[in-house]
Amino acid sequence: MRAWLNLRYTVPDRLKAFVAGIEHHGYRAEIGFPDRIGPRDAYISWNRINMGNVVAQQFQDRGLPVIVAENAAWGNEFLGRRWYSLARNYHNTAGCFHIGSPERWDSLGVKLEPFRKEGSMIVLPQRGIGSPPTRMPSGWAFGVSARYKARIRHHPGKHHCKPLREDLEGVSTAVTWGSGAAIKALMMGVSVISEMPRWIGWQDNTEAGRLDMFRTLAWAQWELHEIESGEAFAHLL
Repeated sequence: MRAWLNLRYTVPDRLKAFVAGIEHHGYRAEIGFPDRIGPRDAYISWNRINMGNVVAQQFQDRGLPVIVAENAAWGNEFLGRRWYSLARNYHNTAGCFHIGSPERWDSLGVKLEPFRKEGSMIVLPQRGIGSPPTRMPSGWAFGVSARYKARIRHHPGKHHCKPLREDLEGVSTAVTWGSGAAIKALMMGVSVISEMPRWIGWQDNTEAGRLDMFRTLAWAQWELHEIESGEAFAHLL
């Protein structure tokens, strides 16, 4: 019983945590793509890009576990801790992970700012990597900007940007495909319109709807020590 790890290997302690966590569940961790797929194997991939997506689909077609890791939707350093997103088959997508008690979110003690009543609109795009249906379509941001007559905040991974809170001063509504910046904007009281099907951050821009979304979202965000202990994988295998 092997677990194949297709991860980014530039952070040694992250790799060590994933190896330890999956081995807690009786798997032998293997680095890279499989030479063959065994009947009880699992696959863990950082996003689903190129060959990583091909292999993920091969595991899915056999009904075997696929776990997709990515940067945390609310930021890897949220609340001064180390977080990553984990889900079955696709990250950033509703319905791809176990949902437990609201206490997981409530215990973090995060105070959500009231929704802003007035302000301008902004487009919050993603980097545009991954596989459908999570990947933002090419040209999406420019089309939405023209449709709503709203400025684009370019992705900080591609352009130099102001800090998000500073850039959202005077903004009351954001349009996104499914960006982490939009998750943070919701915490700041900015209403969010999403055009990604089944986006993990979708909510109805009411106080109750936003809170319910964060209580759900918390079950796809895991601290590094929870990955290393195996707890995070227990909900996904």
